[in-house]
Amino acid sequence: MREVWILLEPDRVTSRALGVCANAAPCEDPPQDLAEWTLSKIDLAIEQLVHADREAESADLGLSPEQDVQFPLLTESLMLDPALVRTASVAFNALDPLPRRAFFELIVEGREVADCVEKGPWDADGLYAAIQTALGTLGLDVRSGPPEDQKQGKRK
Repeated sequence: MREVWILLEPDRVTSRALGVCANAAPCEDPPQDLAEWTLSKIDLAIEQLVHADREAESADLGLSPEQDVQFPLLTESLMLDPALVRTASVAFNALDPLPRRAFFELIVEGREVADCVEKGPWDADGLYAAIQTALGTLGLDVRSGPPEDQKQGKRK
């Protein structure tokens, strides 16, 4: 999930990946490279979960109490409202890769801004815009410009 920056519960990914592997193993020839095969099954599991969440959100099914426990990373760590957590996850996962990457590098991995700018594909303003886009999908406060611009009375 780190390389594609998708916001899913790790336990859901693990369970789905185990199921994908269990379904594929008896039907496929033995893989020449087990690590590569496993990664491809994990990628498939992630794709399936993203698709399932998007479909459930499109159908506006709401979350049952059992489904609330499928999103503890978002409900407990980010303190998102359980009723809105799938909506937020689907919106986040639909973003372009750069805002998702900004979120993961700054929030999940806790990297320093300067490090992200130095090693990333953006300048400081681009990183700021990317993280604001990501935070917006989670319903978190989004400012209209970087803090130093706001202090100087500038608006973007």
